[in-house]
Amino acid sequence: MRRSFIPACLLLAAAAAQAQTWKPLGPPGGDVRALATDSAHSGRVFLGTADGHVFGSADSGAHWTLLGRASERLDAVITAIVVDPRDSQVLFASSWTRDSVAGGGVFRSADGGKTWTEAGLAGQAVRALGMAPSDPNVLVAGTLDGVYRSVDGSKSWERISPEHHEELRNLDSLAIDPRDPRTIYAGTFHLPWKTTDGGHTWRPIHDGMIDDSDVMSLLIDSPHPGRLYASACSGIYRSDDGAAQWRKIQGIPYTARRTYAIIEDPSNPDRVYAATSEGLWKTEDAGKDWRRTTPETWVVNTVAVAAGHPGRVLIGTEEFGMLASDDSGEHFQDANDGFFHRQILALAADEAHPGRILAVLAHAPEPVLVTDDDGKSWKPLAPGLQTGQVLRVYASPEGWWMSLAGGGLMKYDVQRKAWARAGSSVKEAAGGSVTSFARASGGPRNGIAGGQNLQQIVNEMAFSSNAWYAATDAGLYWSSDRGRTWTPKPIGPLTTLPVQSVRVSPDGERIWVVSLRGLVFSMDGGKSWSWHDLPLSSGGTLSLELDRDDPSTMIARAHNGLYISRDAGSTWQQAGAGLPATPVQDFAASEGVFLASMRTGGLYVSSDAGRTWTRLAGTLGEGFFPAILREGHAGVIFAASATEGLYSIQWSNSASAGTNAAGANGAASSKMSRNVPN
Repeated sequence: MRRSFIPACLLLAAAAAQAQTWKPLGPPGGDVRALATDSAHSGRVFLGTADGHVFGSADSGAHWTLLGRASERLDAVITAIVVDPRDSQVLFASSWTRDSVAGGGVFRSADGGKTWTEAGLAGQAVRALGMAPSDPNVLVAGTLDGVYRSVDGSKSWERISPEHHEELRNLDSLAIDPRDPRTIYAGTFHLPWKTTDGGHTWRPIHDGMIDDSDVMSLLIDSPHPGRLYASACSGIYRSDDGAAQWRKIQGIPYTARRTYAIIEDPSNPDRVYAATSEGLWKTEDAGKDWRRTTPETWVVNTVAVAAGHPGRVLIGTEEFGMLASDDSGEHFQDANDGFFHRQILALAADEAHPGRILAVLAHAPEPVLVTDDDGKSWKPLAPGLQTGQVLRVYASPEGWWMSLAGGGLMKYDVQRKAWARAGSSVKEAAGGSVTSFARASGGPRNGIAGGQNLQQIVNEMAFSSNAWYAATDAGLYWSSDRGRTWTPKPIGPLTTLPVQSVRVSPDGERIWVVSLRGLVFSMDGGKSWSWHDLPLSSGGTLSLELDRDDPSTMIARAHNGLYISRDAGSTWQQAGAGLPATPVQDFAASEGVFLASMRTGGLYVSSDAGRTWTRLAGTLGEGFFPAILREGHAGVIFAASATEGLYSIQWSNSASAGTNAAGANGAASSKMSRNVPN
């Protein structure tokens, strides 16, 4: 997949630190939940995601820009975006949160989606939101609790459905009559309802519908308000008498019954589009005949017709992101330029080849992607590999490796263009003799016995010029033949000491190991080991990092924050002021700048080698980052977002110049292999 356009770099500032330049690297695409067009400005389109983010386009979806987040919650699913026709800078968005039925609300932006404020119904799961076409001051919201209305542009809200009604709750869709704002249609998890007096009275309108129909979308035909469409789990229905009677429309297969949205083409109301769980469907005759215009494997969540752009149809999907058509939905092409919303689970960068990065994705058509040009283009690496198999990925001196969640290792075979199991588990035979199993199975000689694939879960890998290491719960393993065979590496008298993390110097002489019992170091390639206590009150060390620019500085990532040693591990102190004492997801350092991502969310930066910390402000810095790592170029750190794809972050050289001088002389000798966890 190609990315021909890189949006303008994002600049953030951290108090008492230096400026950072964020450059999005992709991969493009992601899940789309809501679309909205601006009727007053041709080509202006807005996009909502499942984590509260709102993107905007000024050219009918050709390019996208991240605008802001319409909720402080990172699990806020945007269900609708509404543009005020009187002032296109005013937007409204509704949301619900995935971890609780009581989360969500309505949010308002007065600057085109860049900043947002709460606009009512806080804590309500708002599943639908609409603005009255004849009176933009009237907003109607559907929640799990009922129907609410504002007549003053969201300044105040009132419930207009009966409180504690057994049926008129669990709203999923809304439609407001284009001529009369008092006439409102409401679709629930169980059949639809209607009011013609602004909510004073309601009546069920399900004659002709199959009972127990979740009404997911409602559409009023603008030129003929008496004509309505309703999509339900039992199919698509049409009414020509204001919903007094419904008739099920034939033509869309039963398997595509999950129709998430229905819209009409403003230039041709008889042309109607249905976004379904099995592709996009289209009718040219108001529902008499339907046909699918996309592959059935596409899950289409939302659809929009671009204003002022004849034939331009946009669809928001799961996994494939945005797609666009310029022939009224007959053919679609990728429209993800600038829309970076991938969930990255694991990351590895090849330091021998700057710009070469491997990313493991969730909810993507191809779970493993690679770029060789610093994110300008991405391509799949071994289609069909399941994301659930991958625990971590590594850039070895001889290509890509991965450790599997179920145990063992895989290597990418360049010749076969596929991932394959790799690494045999062997063990030293007593007295250096060859066991009968080794002879019978044709196993390796020279005092080595075994021959089956490595089965242990590999927590981490590290590479030197003469030996590779694997940290497992069954002990430390090492390989002298580039990963072909693996042998247990005793740590002193302990052969099965569980190992969580391992680091090794390029020459293989220095090895650093993290276990539940302590930190173990070797300065002679593993011939002898010295034990170091875990950082005091660390709650368990997760991994050990080494500051490449200062060989005496070590950083222990723990359950309650970071611990730093400035004397090669002899003594430890908890990281300085500003960094919370919560679990650390990942850590990276570059030229005196320390960056930590927290499992509770947020990125924290220190420009004085961990003595003081500041949380990065802004939409990006407050997110979740499962993996961060130092790039081969000085002063650059990669940050892999749980929702927004991959970014490179560069700090200004002037601010870190003072902190770089002390460790510059030892930088070359202290470079360690870097492996990034899920």
